[in-house]
Amino acid sequence: MGFSLPTLNDSPEGWGPGAPPDKFENIPYAPFDKRAFVGRMADWSARAEQYRERQRNRPATVTNEAFAYMAEDTEGFNLVDTQKAQPQAGWDRGMRGRGRGRFGGRGRGQGRWAAAPMGAEAKFVAKFNAKKAPQAPVSKWRKNQAANYANRWNEQKPPRVRESSVDVRPDWTVRGQITFQELSKMTMDAPESVEVHSCGTINYYDKTYDRITPKSERPLERIEGRAFYKVSTSDDPVIARLHSEPEHKDVRVYATDAILAVLMAAGRSSYSWDIIVNRVGDKLFFDKRVDCPIDYVTCNETAHDTGDEERESMNHPLKLMQEATFVNQNFSQQVLSKTEEPFRFTYPADPFATVGAEETPAPVGYKYRVFQLGKPPKEGEADGRIKLLCRTEIDCAMKGKNPEDDDILMRLYALNETDAKLTAGIDWRQKLESQRGAVLATELKNNSNKLAKWTIQAMLAGVDLIKLGYVSRYHVRDSFNHVILGTQSYKPKEFATHINLNMNNAWGILKAIVDLCLQLEEGKYLLLKDPNKPVIRFYSIPQDAFDEVDDAGPEEGGDED
Repeated sequence: MGFSLPTLNDSPEGWGPGAPPDKFENIPYAPFDKRAFVGRMADWSARAEQYRERQRNRPATVTNEAFAYMAEDTEGFNLVDTQKAQPQAGWDRGMRGRGRGRFGGRGRGQGRWAAAPMGAEAKFVAKFNAKKAPQAPVSKWRKNQAANYANRWNEQKPPRVRESSVDVRPDWTVRGQITFQELSKMTMDAPESVEVHSCGTINYYDKTYDRITPKSERPLERIEGRAFYKVSTSDDPVIARLHSEPEHKDVRVYATDAILAVLMAAGRSSYSWDIIVNRVGDKLFFDKRVDCPIDYVTCNETAHDTGDEERESMNHPLKLMQEATFVNQNFSQQVLSKTEEPFRFTYPADPFATVGAEETPAPVGYKYRVFQLGKPPKEGEADGRIKLLCRTEIDCAMKGKNPEDDDILMRLYALNETDAKLTAGIDWRQKLESQRGAVLATELKNNSNKLAKWTIQAMLAGVDLIKLGYVSRYHVRDSFNHVILGTQSYKPKEFATHINLNMNNAWGILKAIVDLCLQLEEGKYLLLKDPNKPVIRFYSIPQDAFDEVDDAGPEEGGDED
């Protein structure tokens, strides 16, 4: 079998390729890479047309002139679809919150300039949507989740850390605690009361203030030279005298209406507060510290935003408390009649007035009432009810419609408007006359604990009416000048229903706390509401714990921060 050698191309000029094969003669060389632009192809899609439009403004790139085409050859020739396609919605290019992109509206779908389907595409979409299965209604929880989607973890405000109303010292021992959840389950029927003593002086209410409207507002006057006494239980000379009388020897608990209101409305409180409990023998005395937070009126305690964190700001919680207290004291004195003769209870007229004092005591009436806590005993059982003596206050009186009618006893309180934007509320000057219910509902949301304490104090005193005054700042940036925009009257029981206050639960809370305190040994204790948790703790403290000058009052921002 023979072996044939392949044809060898010899280059007569030396090194390099020889003559090309005959079949490739006169054919230009072309590499045919992927990046080479050979020519056009027919395409009716919008994206291809957009690509070709970008290429028309520059000359075609080819690897050899033999494959080039003349631009004038395409004159007069058009593709089937030459209409410009609508630009599609692109990604967000830094236009956050303006609805200018696919995610321009913070997760709200496509932008406003996305083209709507047309022609055959619209018919197809309509048929497709018609075949969709009906969806179940969106639950309220999912709607709230969608509405709050913008409040991402990095955009939310850090929770406010409140300070305790009193500094807990290392030598104080915890004797127990009770949570608000446990208090919410307590219940007891409201007990009957017996009045054992009354004293003090009250003025009559000036009815012209009932005709005030936002259009005829009246400036809030500064009442100078009036002394407001906030005497604790153990310092009350009348309670000391009643305690020593034989007919009241079976009374085991002594307190004031302000202290009992704090305990009975504890479930609504957010700020920290403290109450001193003195166990003397088998009796309890509920007291308060000098210049403690109980003596001040809170403002926006249960609101979502309680105020400015800067201490120098007029909307700091401490400044708001001082402003609310100032408004309440001046309102309670301004609305009293200056012409009618005051109404005096039995002696003494001013039980807490100091002889030779420069300031005149504010006209206040006091009633000392005895309540029996617990269920009545059944036949053959011993009476286990606990008697409680409470000092209550009355602010003013109002004459009845007829001369023979008894005088109407009242408590006076003032709701003060600081900044509607601060509490996400409504402007009182615009809505107070037409939507007074909405104004009161907003106050209930932002000051639930304050309204509950006011109602409980009125019911403990057994007054006939609660008179609410609506007081607003003269200007939103002026916390020293205020105007009265209107007043409103409520019966205490009806007002308790309006604010959803369950008095049986309030009395149950008081009975539970009294029972816990009666189980303690003789000594001095402190009830402290945790500033950041819904818990009340019982501390055993020395007898001289608060004998020195108090340094934990509201002047240091104890419970209002």
